[in-house]
Amino acid sequence: MSDLKTTRIFKLKSFVCIVFSVLSIIQAICFADEARSQSPSPEQIAKRIDHRLLISKDDTPLRFADDATLLRRVSLDLSGRIPTISEVRNFLHDSSQTKYGQVVDRLMNSGVHVQNEATLWRRTWIPQADTREYAEVADDFEMWVVKKLQQGIRYDQLVREVITWKDETASNEIDPSGFYVANESKPENLAASATRAFLGINLDCAQCHDHPFSRWTREQFWQTAAFFAEPKEQSDGSTMLVKVKVPDSKLEFAPKLLKETKMEWPEHTDSVALKSILADWILTEDQNYLARNAINRMWSHYFGTGLVEPMDDLSSDASQSGPRAELLNELARIFVGSGYDTQLITSAIVLSDAYRLSSEQEGATDEPTGSNDLMMHAARVRGLSADQLYNSLLTSAGRTSTRSGARGDRRSEPRQTILLAFHVGRVGEAERSISQALTLMNGSFTNALATKANNPMLASVLASPFMNFNDQIDTIFVATLGRHAGEEERNAVHRYAESQGNDDRERSLGDLYWAIINSPEFNTNH
Repeated sequence: MSDLKTTRIFKLKSFVCIVFSVLSIIQAICFADEARSQSPSPEQIAKRIDHRLLISKDDTPLRFADDATLLRRVSLDLSGRIPTISEVRNFLHDSSQTKYGQVVDRLMNSGVHVQNEATLWRRTWIPQADTREYAEVADDFEMWVVKKLQQGIRYDQLVREVITWKDETASNEIDPSGFYVANESKPENLAASATRAFLGINLDCAQCHDHPFSRWTREQFWQTAAFFAEPKEQSDGSTMLVKVKVPDSKLEFAPKLLKETKMEWPEHTDSVALKSILADWILTEDQNYLARNAINRMWSHYFGTGLVEPMDDLSSDASQSGPRAELLNELARIFVGSGYDTQLITSAIVLSDAYRLSSEQEGATDEPTGSNDLMMHAARVRGLSADQLYNSLLTSAGRTSTRSGARGDRRSEPRQTILLAFHVGRVGEAERSISQALTLMNGSFTNALATKANNPMLASVLASPFMNFNDQIDTIFVATLGRHAGEEERNAVHRYAESQGNDDRERSLGDLYWAIINSPEFNTNH
């Protein structure tokens, strides 16, 4: 009888253990589902974007970019250059359903994407470096961002390190000092740049007076500037809270955050401690300006326009209401929940159907038709940035950019010529100025690329014994435009070659290359 009782007790215990095991498994599944819901995958975020954005116009099915156009677009956006000949041919010949996702994964995990992202944030945070006066700070700053990204540093910590940087002149390491150099280390310049670059808030108009249509006051501007001033040491050796003096006035302001927030001042107030208070607030303020601004800038990079415009005025009432602002807020919440993972948001954007729309939608436009219109009908045609143009010229010619690694490459010719001549504040517009067009048509660098001596791709095409004239024409189209030549285009090249003399193949193909790199198709991301 005792054995039977023992057996029953054992079975009961076993049953209880099984129940608890099942409950633990169920709980683990629930926790996993909760974690996934808190940090959705790129594909899930892409579906959210498409659900909000995509609609067919007049019941006409949306057109998506063809393979060649899509590969060129995503290569420019993720790596800052057009695809190589081998990349184009491999992609166009691949019939698998997963080939685009594989390309995105390859580009996202490449060193060139890290450099491209560094350029994006440098242009956002230090736009002055695109000018001749401050061009020398760009390379070192971008190299610093690349180093941090390779170390796995997330966006919020990057911002903190820029804001709280301390000048250590003896250090030979690259650092974010370019942000301070470009702003002449002046508190007022640093305050204006920091709020615009990191928060999407324009304080500039309040520097001299209270603007009637702005929510920010002159007092708030200089209170923010005071965080970047150097505390002064008193006669007893202690430091005091700094006050920044307004030029040409008797006014002085102490540091104060833009929103009423209780601050705990450190016992020893130095410049880093002051800026750390500002950085802490930027990373924790309740309206998500940091995340919303970052998402808006990224969106502009991939779509040619921000979800909310103007991008430097996220504090306005207009930028905080409506469907576009709601999508921006949703993506910002996901961004914060992911630990400020820019890779997650980038992957989601380029995997979305909205990103893959064709720019050739009959009767369609990418522009909102009303203040609350969120829907997209076509991709926006964008002009190449100066960096994209220079890198794409080298790629089309089969040459490798020397940018990665060496300092000062931006200051060398011909890169500096391209970067300065083709500097634009916003790359969303596709138009070229007359001076820019002339730089491409008559510049020594681009003219040199039209010769086999300076163009390894052209030299290889001319030296190949296995290519007929049509094959050579097609290879140049693939190298420059990422697509095969059409029949009419081949016939046009044949007619031109005949007019120049059939034996002068080098000149004909060189002229073809020159004509293509000067064309709108090469000079735009479409």
